[in-house]
Amino acid sequence: MSIQMKSISALAGLFALSACASLGPVAMTRLASLDPLEIAPEQVSVAVVMPVPLRLRTGDVVLHFTMNMPASSGPIDEKLPLEIIAGEGAPGVPASPSFERIQIARVAQADLPRLTAAQARARAFKATGGKGDGGITVTIAGGCRDGAINPGALNIEIFMRSKVDERYFRVSSIDLRKLLPESALAALPPCKGESD
Repeated sequence: MSIQMKSISALAGLFALSACASLGPVAMTRLASLDPLEIAPEQVSVAVVMPVPLRLRTGDVVLHFTMNMPASSGPIDEKLPLEIIAGEGAPGVPASPSFERIQIARVAQADLPRLTAAQARARAFKATGGKGDGGITVTIAGGCRDGAINPGALNIEIFMRSKVDERYFRVSSIDLRKLLPESALAALPPCKGESD
């Protein structure tokens, strides 16, 4: 069966920017060794480091688990909006608290059964000798700002881990200013009462 971690990509805002092109060798090796059928949904998380005026809200990061299977089995196509929590002390994630914030995106408790059931369906199909293609994609599809966005670089770093006892490993780094026009940054809505 050719199920594998097809891609972990990061998209910021509605701007469809891809972080896959900037994967380093360590990230590629770590991602290639992950089996989406065996990842424990309650343990996988993504840590995002961003300048302080930028913030993610629950639902801004989406995990998409897919697997193409014959019509008799039905394809798997689960999109899970991830829960955002504060990320202080995230092992392996460097940040300067005076001007950067760490936020962690994880599968919400209420969505764990959905992802676990999708994995079980895929494992059962694989056990019958079925062939399919699929993967997991993580996308940042929104955000907000809780202050003025300062001029200069707007570097966002994305880290991941698949077990709670592991350190996060860096997946990608993106300077939003090199990818987005000022009008797109200015269009980010103000945050409404969200906190780290």
